Amino acid sequence: MHDGFADRRRNGHDLRPSGAPIAVVLPGGGARGAYEAGALSVLGPAMEARGERPAIACGTSVGAINAAFLASVAHLPLHKQASLLLEVWREMRKGDVIRPVIGPGLVKSGLRLVGEMLELPGARLAGLMDPTPLTASLERWIDWGDVRDNVRAGRLDALCVVATALSGGGPVGFVHSASSRLPRSGPADDLRYVGVDGLTADHVRASAAIPLLFPPVELACPPEAADSYIDGGVRLNSPLSPALALGAERVILIGLEPFAARAPDTRPLHGARLADVTANILDGLLVDQVADDLHRLAAINSFLAEDGGLGALHAGARAERAARGKPAYRRVSYALVAPERRGRIAEIAEQVFQERYAGLRGLLRPDLPVVSRLLGGGRTRARGELLSFLLFDERFVELLIEEGARDAQRWLDRHPGLWCSDAAHDLTVDHSAAAGVRERAAIEEWRAIRRR
Repeated sequence: MHDGFADRRRNGHDLRPSGAPIAVVLPGGGARGAYEAGALSVLGPAMEARGERPAIACGTSVGAINAAFLASVAHLPLHKQASLLLEVWREMRKGDVIRPVIGPGLVKSGLRLVGEMLELPGARLAGLMDPTPLTASLERWIDWGDVRDNVRAGRLDALCVVATALSGGGPVGFVHSASSRLPRSGPADDLRYVGVDGLTADHVRASAAIPLLFPPVELACPPEAADSYIDGGVRLNSPLSPALALGAERVILIGLEPFAARAPDTRPLHGARLADVTANILDGLLVDQVADDLHRLAAINSFLAEDGGLGALHAGARAERAARGKPAYRRVSYALVAPERRGRIAEIAEQVFQERYAGLRGLLRPDLPVVSRLLGGGRTRARGELLSFLLFDERFVELLIEEGARDAQRWLDRHPGLWCSDAAHDLTVDHSAAAGVRERAAIEEWRAIRRR
């Protein structure tokens, strides 16, 4: 374990969550995980001042790394947890995550790519980059024994990391919980829950195996979930539904783009580059689904929850849920932290790239300039979006920490009580959204019947 974290046990406290269960939900985004650390450095002490502690940690990809780290330090005060998470990110470098792109391995990867295209026996290229260093880094950052101890002692109710199984293409939530009861799989998103008696670095690496960039991770434990896995963000980047299924009544959700629905861009794009295509795909996978889930939660709070204001809708929703053997909708309070403007993190990535890697400066550290050229070059938001996933650079990390902390403080300034459940404050939700929720519930029921 890293020397800087050697005092974890000596400074440990027997702190347990109490009151309404709180979940921390952390999405994926590569190096953007520093933004999450910055946001938690403000929200953690704010919860602590209120006498509150998270009971559930859910994460996907880099969010799974951050969630597992928080689980490993759950026996410490929240301000200490936040400080240690910042320390991890400030000391992180690209070499802790991936091997150099430019080097002896480049020729080998090129030969494997050619062999893959020609379908030569034994010639496979599962990923363009080699994340071998991440395995050792996870063992250094996270004390997996402390994760198990904290769950068994009740300092954390559950830790859930989400990965995507290649055999069926569906998301799998690996849950480490003191309870033997797992949530029922949701028919709408095909999410399957698997209990794990002690998560390991392999489960987290599987959640963070970004398609094309990193090779899939094979998991053999538990046996019922043995498969090859890729990044959970392919199907469920922001694991809000697992947090609710595990019993959360309050949710801290950190996003890497604004939660508001994206306004369509009517401007035609001519001469699109690889970066434009890939960034558009990532927007759909990693951003839009988060906004959809959050707006559904807000609609439930506003129109279908038992303590809302529309009796007729409540009665119908209650009857429908009862017919399906499910409890009535409950109101869920939330704290939302995200950049104020779409593309803000991409702008920061582009700024750092120009300062530290452009021109002759790139000769000393050629990996990112080469990747930039492969993405089509040019100073575009799309290139900044993609570079931000791989920019494990101390300057970029520090700027993201500051940005996350600033956005978290903006939420607290707007919500001095930390929690909110009124969609009108932060999200645009109207009566048509309630109809959409009811319609989705009917679709879920139809799918469930088809599977019997």
